[in-house]
Amino acid sequence: MSGNVGKIVRFAVFVAFAGVVAYVLLLTPFGTRLLSPEGRKELVDRIDQVVRAAGIFGPAVFVLIYGLGSLALPATPFTAAGSFIFGKYAGAAVNVLGVALGASLAFFLGRYFIRDLAKSFLTGRLGDLDRKAEEHGFPVIFYLRIVWFPFIVLNYAAGATGIRFRDYFLGTFFGTLPAVLIVSFFFGSLKDIVAAYRGPADLVRADILVPAALLVLSFFLPAAVKRLRKDAPAERTPADGD
Repeated sequence: MSGNVGKIVRFAVFVAFAGVVAYVLLLTPFGTRLLSPEGRKELVDRIDQVVRAAGIFGPAVFVLIYGLGSLALPATPFTAAGSFIFGKYAGAAVNVLGVALGASLAFFLGRYFIRDLAKSFLTGRLGDLDRKAEEHGFPVIFYLRIVWFPFIVLNYAAGATGIRFRDYFLGTFFGTLPAVLIVSFFFGSLKDIVAAYRGPADLVRADILVPAALLVLSFFLPAAVKRLRKDAPAERTPADGD
């Protein structure tokens, strides 16, 4: 009985945390400003100040800020901050580490606060899906990351399933890597242009146009993947015969 009470309490704490975050972001002036373009720029400026004040520990501090911040906030402003502060290449590196840290922390929070109670409801077909997720964790997570499934939602939801952390981490790392690199290079190139802007011609550069084009095309990737999956031949079963 006490075990069930503990599960319910942990789940209630998680729901309360999610509710507070949603309320602050969606129903308060602070959240409205934070999610606005001006608020995101202010967030980037604040992160820049903290990182520069940390000196040689700046990259580590940034990765920690990214990881903790992405537990409740969209990851894109942090990715932009990494590129603006550290440039294209170093920015891409710290952004990848930040994504990995944030996704890992959220996974363990989901595993601790949600998993035990979720198992009680994973019966029948839901139980089968949970077991399949456990057996095929890497391809499931990799696919969902590639098709831009909401980052925060997937982080916590994966922790509530039986997916092994190793499969989740590798699926997340390789699944988010293309998007993180594209966004990092785009913002890093934008920073370089802003620093030495002379006219509209500066915008017509490969290091701006290529990442921008890849970023736009990536939004069509989910539809393309779904179309390929739909057109793929159905897997044969022994009952189909030869």
